[in-house]
Amino acid sequence: MFVQTASKFETDISVRKAGGETEVDAKSSIAVLSLGVGPDEEIVITADGSDGEQAIERLVELVQNDFDLDQ
Repeated sequence: MFVQTASKFETDISVRKAGGETEVDAKSSIAVLSLGVGPDEEIVITADGSDGEQAIERLVELVQNDFDLDQ
């Protein structure tokens, strides 16, 4: 769900574990899975592009709503 949502935006989006150094492409399932983020861990999302602010807002909303798109 996270990768699918990130892929809807034109901007380059990266994600990493909070406190971690490894930053990966948020549009790549394998890259995101390689982070090994657990349910109670925090992540940092960054975006660079024309719709970057919208992308971050939507991804944060998705995570905060436990990946329920209907909320």
